[in-house]
Amino acid sequence: MRSYLRPARIAAIWLLALGTALASVRYFLMPARWLLPNETLLLLRHHTWILVHIAGGIVAITLGLFQFVGGLRDAYPRLHRAVGYVYLSAVFVAGCVALGLSSDTPVFAADGLTDLTSIDLSFLGLSPALLGYSATSRFSANQFFLVRVGFTTLAVAWLLTGAMAFVRARQRRFNEHRAWMMRNYSLTFAAATVRLAGLPFLILTRDPVAAITCTFWSWILNLMVVEWMIRRRSYQTVPQWGAFRN
Repeated sequence: MRSYLRPARIAAIWLLALGTALASVRYFLMPARWLLPNETLLLLRHHTWILVHIAGGIVAITLGLFQFVGGLRDAYPRLHRAVGYVYLSAVFVAGCVALGLSSDTPVFAADGLTDLTSIDLSFLGLSPALLGYSATSRFSANQFFLVRVGFTTLAVAWLLTGAMAFVRARQRRFNEHRAWMMRNYSLTFAAATVRLAGLPFLILTRDPVAAITCTFWSWILNLMVVEWMIRRRSYQTVPQWGAFRN
């Protein structure tokens, strides 16, 4: 069973990552009037910086996938190194921009939830009342202080894990480098999981403010899963007592 689950997990990660990247390209290809109202607000308030952040995210979430292809890494180490430099550069640029934009995150969250009140989800059997809002619901940025904290913390963690991955590679401590790259890409992958988490959290909490707050902290789950994988791999590489028995 496990032999089938691993390829399925890898395929799901690739599909979600590439799907997120392709969906983000619309900011560069579509007229602003075709975007959602909260997306238009983003561009109106911080047009250049938003596009820089999105571009860095697209590069990172796409190139990061190839850093974990063992055959490619072993056969073309120079290419692996070059792609790694581009990946970490994209993380650095997008992460620094995210820190600058974090102060406005509550405004985007409030506006995004207000837009949600106009979306009809009755075809899914989800009425506005069931989800904790009505067509007249309004939200203010003051309700989303924890959203700002979550987004800022994510940006800082993204930059720090990227820096650690770079330092360990320069020190040629490659096992540690791979572990830090896994942590860093789990945070890059938050671009996909945050988009997936919103509606489930809204259904579970039936509280729009709590749901959007949990969504912006959902990256912790990514990091927990990857940390478990790293520690499990480390444990399996340590010789067990039974290996020394005759």
